[in-house]
Amino acid sequence: MSITYQQTTDKKIHDQVRNKHWLDINELKLLKFEEFCFFGETVRALGFSPLGLNGFLGTLIALFKEVAKVESNLNVSVYNVIMVSKEYATYAAPFGLGVKFYTSFIDGTCVISANFESPPIDDGKEKLYKFAAPQSIEVVWKNHQRWIDKLLSEGKHKVEDLSFTNYLQLTQREDTYMLKRRKLAITSDSFSALISLTIFMCLFITYFFLFILFPNLAHYLYPACWFVRNMNKPTLVQNVLIVFVSILTSWLLAYMQKKPLIVEGAGTKFFGHSPSTDSHGYISTKWLVFVLIPIIPVRSYQIIEEYPGGQHNERLVIKPLEKLDWAQVRETIWKSKILYIISALVVFGLGAWSFWECM
Repeated sequence: MSITYQQTTDKKIHDQVRNKHWLDINELKLLKFEEFCFFGETVRALGFSPLGLNGFLGTLIALFKEVAKVESNLNVSVYNVIMVSKEYATYAAPFGLGVKFYTSFIDGTCVISANFESPPIDDGKEKLYKFAAPQSIEVVWKNHQRWIDKLLSEGKHKVEDLSFTNYLQLTQREDTYMLKRRKLAITSDSFSALISLTIFMCLFITYFFLFILFPNLAHYLYPACWFVRNMNKPTLVQNVLIVFVSILTSWLLAYMQKKPLIVEGAGTKFFGHSPSTDSHGYISTKWLVFVLIPIIPVRSYQIIEEYPGGQHNERLVIKPLEKLDWAQVRETIWKSKILYIISALVVFGLGAWSFWECM
């Protein structure tokens, strides 16, 4: 997927970004950060690639969470602000998920901190380190400062020259590393990867046919309606059966799957973190997700973190439980209520529009 980056001097966009992320921006200003520049990331053709979806679902999510603009040629530009702390030579990037901090050193070391859930990095060979946890911006920034001070005490020197080009190099370095690690994970467990890809396709089919379910129902109730009369689509019964079979297939595959994996925003993901009854590890529940929204709970697991070769070689032992942790399921549903409401409004809005055209 081709992405281009460019700074923007459009004052209207600046104000839109400030209004969108005002809470995080104001908190960063209290922590002595200042606005450095505003920029846009442009994705071609809504994130579609010649071979399929590629970044389409991520682009779709950005339209709701970010300041975004769809061009007439279907290119999508997402706009954000970079803030900097000159004292610590650190970039802060507030966006839809939260805030990321980036600091680089002359020897090539790069440290990243984020106040939301994200895969950590601890790679001494690549000199790339990342810590991420759902915490307040202030707490994450204080931890990041301590990290910088520790590296300075070891004789490292910060890259003091703050620039848009340097910021892009840091973010692209992180993205490249995570993509490489993801490919290695897929290669090392090809069976789980195949199941995950199948789950993704089933979920995509499910949502595609859900979106045409309402026009199909309108055609069934109003066969003479001009709006749906000439639509070439499956019958209502076929439509419902396809949705049911796709969901059931996704759930059964997810139940058998060893490791959760998300492909372009759809697949399986762990939600929840509650203490285990035997005080070993914690309990988390695997869900079917689409556009990163938890859809159906699959199975609860006991997850134990082991360090066979020291703290830098963490391994997760995942043990399935006999029953779902319903308290954790209810908590996940409650935390995702806004996403559910938005999804329901989109689906039922389409349904209302379909029937309005036929009545």
